[in-house]
Amino acid sequence: MSIKGYLGKIEVGDNLPACIVGIINISESSFYKGSIKISKEELEKVSIQMIKDGALCLDIGAQSTRPIQIYGGEGRVDASTEQEMIENALNVILDVVSSYSNVEISVDTMRYNVAELALKRGVQIINDISGFKKDPKLADLIAEYDASAVLMAARKEPGDIFLIPEIIEELRKSVSLGLDAGIDPKKISIDPGIGSWEARDYHHDYAIINQLEEFRILEKPIYIGISRKTSIGKILNNAPPEDRLYGSIGASIVALINSAHIFRTHDVKETLEAIRVAETIINYKE
Repeated sequence: MSIKGYLGKIEVGDNLPACIVGIINISESSFYKGSIKISKEELEKVSIQMIKDGALCLDIGAQSTRPIQIYGGEGRVDASTEQEMIENALNVILDVVSSYSNVEISVDTMRYNVAELALKRGVQIINDISGFKKDPKLADLIAEYDASAVLMAARKEPGDIFLIPEIIEELRKSVSLGLDAGIDPKKISIDPGIGSWEARDYHHDYAIINQLEEFRILEKPIYIGISRKTSIGKILNNAPPEDRLYGSIGASIVALINSAHIFRTHDVKETLEAIRVAETIINYKE
């Protein structure tokens, strides 16, 4: 079984170079302070640099979902504030991306009003970390715009499931919600949900990465967000986010070997170079 699909217009899947998605956080409450970009100048600079470094997609997020049990709960924003933040960022980033024919924009949101704004502005990818569980109407909206969806595993809230069979089952339900709404089957990618979410701890990340190949049963491209997560820091003597680059790259290579197709990262150049070397060696034939 060969897995193929589309992230916007980007073809992703088996026997294709891994797709690198650059993270652009516009929330001041993001767990990794080095990733926060708010001003017009910062957004322009990081967008151009990530594209030059090889990102094929830029993922914009305005709502911090950092683990409350680790970083505290301040920083959550309401729907109208999230919409305003995304609109301001899109005003800058859409202009940058218009100069590049092969680059997509993704918006990371669980809210209908934010997704609608983004899709109306021409964004072709919605990254819903609730997997349509918070607002199933998002699926109808994405189908209406013939856009792509990245669906993260959730039962009711992001990260509220633990065991691999449960994660697969909830992803299956999320995919079904998308298909029932009319989303193109080739435009759905799945995200097992790496991260120390409020309902679980970091140990589950190791199992997910180690057993990532099991998610191939869903026949969808596998999207991974490992970059600088808590589980990386735990292995490195509780290193803070700013000291988790090399650990993140190590985990990314394991994920690549175990079937990941799309990598969401703060560090585009470093991650891309490591993955391209690994791909070349994996596929080398004398």
